[in-house]
Amino acid sequence: MTITQSTSAGTLTYRLATLDDKDLLLRFREECGWGGPKIHEYLGNPDRPFCIFILEKEDGEKVDVGMGGWALDMPDDQETASRKDRVVYLSSLFIRKAYQSTGLGSKSINLLEKVAIEEHKAETLTLDTTAYHTYIDEDGWTIEDKDTRSKNCVWYEKKGYREYKDPRPQFPNPSRTDPNRKLQAVFLRRPVAS
Repeated sequence: MTITQSTSAGTLTYRLATLDDKDLLLRFREECGWGGPKIHEYLGNPDRPFCIFILEKEDGEKVDVGMGGWALDMPDDQETASRKDRVVYLSSLFIRKAYQSTGLGSKSINLLEKVAIEEHKAETLTLDTTAYHTYIDEDGWTIEDKDTRSKNCVWYEKKGYREYKDPRPQFPNPSRTDPNRKLQAVFLRRPVAS
């Protein structure tokens, strides 16, 4: 089955990532600042498929514009991903900086959700994102404003996602005073409409 999303820039589709895509996925994760450990750990694992988002422009040119993925079963966290309970975790959504602010992020999450529901038979979708607003201070360090929810969090809540676990430190982001600091993640889920 081919699942697509139409955009003003063209048609967005995806293909499953293979071992041959390792370098491309690592470049995407480097561009977004995530690093490569998850690619090294999960690429090729049938319970943790990754995908490449492809934009087909009106002139027929096809461009790899980002990545995403699904966790279909996490034995150590069945609340987040479980084949038995039909819970699918949406992971690693990233659109290359050159294509951000074009609506492709919204189309990409719609595509990830549709694949989770139609191909993986999800009844519940889960994901995580930064919990709080962040900004860069005058010295170039990321500051976490714990009084303000992140834009991503607010956006997902508008799509029907609700918090199901307490926020916890998850995203590595060293600070000037703490080289091991992690930004807070919020864990969201939504049931799939019948």
